[in-house]
Amino acid sequence: MVRDRHGESRPEGSNDRARCQLAWNGKKYGAYFVVHGAGGFADGHFGDKMQYVSAKGAKLSGGWSWGCSHNEGIALRAEPTGAFTSLCFDDWRSGLFVSTGIGAPDNAPVVQREQCWAGYCGGTFPGRTGDLVKSSTGRYATAFASRGAASAVTNPDDASGRGWTVKPKTKTHQVAVAFLKNRHTPAGKPVYLTNAPGTEHVNVRVAPYGKDRLLVSWESLKNAKCANGTCTGTFTGTHLRLIDWNGTFKTPDKVVKARITGDIAALADGSLTWAYTPATPSYTKPLTGPSPTTKTLRIARLER
Repeated sequence: MVRDRHGESRPEGSNDRARCQLAWNGKKYGAYFVVHGAGGFADGHFGDKMQYVSAKGAKLSGGWSWGCSHNEGIALRAEPTGAFTSLCFDDWRSGLFVSTGIGAPDNAPVVQREQCWAGYCGGTFPGRTGDLVKSSTGRYATAFASRGAASAVTNPDDASGRGWTVKPKTKTHQVAVAFLKNRHTPAGKPVYLTNAPGTEHVNVRVAPYGKDRLLVSWESLKNAKCANGTCTGTFTGTHLRLIDWNGTFKTPDKVVKARITGDIAALADGSLTWAYTPATPSYTKPLTGPSPTTKTLRIARLER
């Protein structure tokens, strides 16, 4: 069950896309963020950068200065030793890639091909720590909203041969979970948890639930209308589903009103908790004015 410390909740407005992430392993920080070229080979272009920093703020070795092109979403997880595990959505190569330790050069491992371009990619990818989960055996899981790929080919207009063109499989985004064998290697094709072409799925997240299960959450929008990869619709609630590390469903969906708009924290007893703001979301049209406002912050808890 979901408990709200201040009573029944009402959800907040639009979903965000984080393009920066800070992680701490007890000894050093890893900062992963988007950069913009202001001279040289990168003048006028966007990429991403990974920088490690000591507890006292001194720059450390490792990381990279220029990686994933027009990074449309970042995930980062701290590791006890070695490179922190990282993922990015790249618009040039069109898809989700493992950038751990190497930035996103042309041979970065592919998690999923998606239609991408500057300012938009195949799926919302909040890039929070809870969205890159590690198992006790060293595997990883990430979740994202995906339109899939009906076709994926190298872009004939790109003389370098490195650019890709992807035709999306669906107009709406479906919920996908991808697994990694380790911090460098994808493990097969993503598993899709939804198949509802008339429903848009946003704000997709994943968190550990006990030793052998994952909690995947998303918001659904019925009567979806899509144009150029962006969909509007009527918010119908936050879905919670438990799966195992093979993507197999373990419970039917539970739909709640409490939105997940912040990092999900796993407590010592195995329950999950997160903070959110009680503002009613509206996905019926593009947000052209100010976002919904509130002076209240609430804490939700998912008990085991």
